[in-house]
Amino acid sequence: MFNKIVLAVDESKYSELAAEAAIDLALKYNADLTVISVVPLPMPSGTVGEVEEIKSEGERRLGMVLERVKQNAEKRELPVKTELLYGHVAENIIRHVSNPKANLVVMGYKGSSAVKEFLLGSVSTKVLHHAPCSVIVVRE
Repeated sequence: MFNKIVLAVDESKYSELAAEAAIDLALKYNADLTVISVVPLPMPSGTVGEVEEIKSEGERRLGMVLERVKQNAEKRELPVKTELLYGHVAENIIRHVSNPKANLVVMGYKGSSAVKEFLLGSVSTKVLHHAPCSVIVVRE
């Protein structure tokens, strides 16, 4: 059913729950698992120095998240690929799962205030509506 799973993570506890679910699914379906995270860059772009600082801090923090998920998967004898992306979070996730096409995206849901979600939308909502594959959103 699923042979290529993409797990999108950030630093939230919901990503940890999503990681557990994605690892379980990858093992159950003998699927390839790729773990991605996106460093959000300022829009419109700030100064070169600001962007570099954000990228550097994002690489450090999200790199640790990716490594932690990778280690947890490898403890269960599941090899994973990791990738760090930059820019708009939802757009990068959707682009990543489109080429080459994934069968499933797994991600956590942080939850936003009703006003914020109405005005901006959530990453998980955008991915649910625009990804070319199935999406599982893990809640607490």
